[in-house]
Amino acid sequence: MQFATADGRTTGCAAETKRQFAPGHDAKLKSFLIKAGAEGAEVIRIVDGIASPADASTHAAKFVFGHMVAAGITRAEGKAAEKAERAAARAARKAAPRKPKKVTAKVGRATFTGHMDGDHLVYEVKGKERRALKFTAV
Repeated sequence: MQFATADGRTTGCAAETKRQFAPGHDAKLKSFLIKAGAEGAEVIRIVDGIASPADASTHAAKFVFGHMVAAGITRAEGKAAEKAERAAARAARKAAPRKPKKVTAKVGRATFTGHMDGDHLVYEVKGKERRALKFTAV
């Protein structure tokens, strides 16, 4: 019995045993089916040269650990959705216009708080915007 995906990935198990699985290889199959199911890849089961394609949950249902594979696929899909949501939020934050960083500087004898625009300090005095090229950061 051999499992593979359409792109050629397998469990890596080619051992011949008297039992259905070599020691530990049931866990290899379980993790393989979870990964394939989360990706939505079709899994091909080959038994005695006969290939039967199906989704990972269908193949897993034939084993005792089938419920674990179904739960793992659901959990992996949830994680992928959360990751995509975080990436979209991060992209939105990067695309959003940034608020200018506040800078406190001395212009002449007075101290003002404003923001930088290139080489200029932009600040407000009596509701009017002022620009200064000569200033000292405080």
